[in-house]
Amino acid sequence: MIASVIVTLIATDLFLYYFTHYRYAITKLDYPRFYFVKDPELGTDISLNFATSTHYFEDAAFPVWSNNLGCFDTNYDGETPYIYMTGDSLAWGFSPFDDTWGKKVETFAGIRTVKCGVTGGYGTKQELLRTSRHLSKLPAPNLIIVEYTQVNDFDEDANFPINTVHDGYLVPNLAKGGVTESQAEEKYALFDKYCTIEPSLYPIISRTRCFFSNHSVLYNLFRKRIRDVLVSVFPHSALENIGLIAPNRPIPEAKTDIEWEKHLNNILGFKKLAEEKNSKLLFVLYLTPGDKTTEKLKLFLNENGIVYLDLSQIFEKYSKAKPLIWKLNGHWNIAGNHIVGLMVSKFIIENDLVGISDKTERIDIINAQIEKEFGNIF
Repeated sequence: MIASVIVTLIATDLFLYYFTHYRYAITKLDYPRFYFVKDPELGTDISLNFATSTHYFEDAAFPVWSNNLGCFDTNYDGETPYIYMTGDSLAWGFSPFDDTWGKKVETFAGIRTVKCGVTGGYGTKQELLRTSRHLSKLPAPNLIIVEYTQVNDFDEDANFPINTVHDGYLVPNLAKGGVTESQAEEKYALFDKYCTIEPSLYPIISRTRCFFSNHSVLYNLFRKRIRDVLVSVFPHSALENIGLIAPNRPIPEAKTDIEWEKHLNNILGFKKLAEEKNSKLLFVLYLTPGDKTTEKLKLFLNENGIVYLDLSQIFEKYSKAKPLIWKLNGHWNIAGNHIVGLMVSKFIIENDLVGISDKTERIDIINAQIEKEFGNIF
């Protein structure tokens, strides 16, 4: 009887691991191993020419790869004219490649779009450094698009670099705040053994639990359900003491005024880069409604003559037709990517950000596609 139960559990676990998106429950496997590389300037970057693998997350799983620039895109061979696009995970993917908003811009604006967003904790500073690196070797783009996420960009600039790579996996960067690289490596080694960066009081139990955490879908799904129940009932401090949840260690806040100024300088760095390349510049803003820095940021962009498209009203309007965000994950879903791609394409054409001869026809096609996918939204 017990043997039958064990065999059933193992078979179920293997099925979930190999044939479903529930593999996301094993957190370290969200992104393919070695998809990211450690970079001395950027902290992390995407590997060059990474073969097609799979990205797993709470709502789905999709093929991912990288091209000859280290971007989730087809190879770029110097085609001109073109648009260069950067940003964080929202510019990278979380949808099938042909449904990403960068691919939709390429289709509906009718101009090659080099899609170089990076997932895994990328802020404006990293995006600027990486874009500068790319454009030092590429033809000047007609337009640079910067996708800006208010939830992430400032914090990730203030705590740059927020992530690093260990053993082929993306991990939080521990080599900061007085922690040296060698001390950080010791903590990563502990985490490999015990799934905690602190020495374990019960090493055998911790190693066993860590093994299941790194290999069992069922264990992780069950642990999450149990954890949710325990967190709702017991004090966090008690659960931390017995090792059932990780200690809450918020990232120390930097000196806000100083770090905000540095952050704005990174934004200005994109303006300077665009001017050097004789390229136009567009910021695509995904802002937090009601956040006190929203108007402050938009005022700064206006004062510095930086063209932007605020997606706030677009999401408010079109979310009435269908969900635009993945139910569990929080990134834009396929419909969200579609509406962003369509509206960014329309904005680019209407504001002459790239030279397009058949403007009227393309706007008509875009409007027809919006109506087809989202209906008449008034």
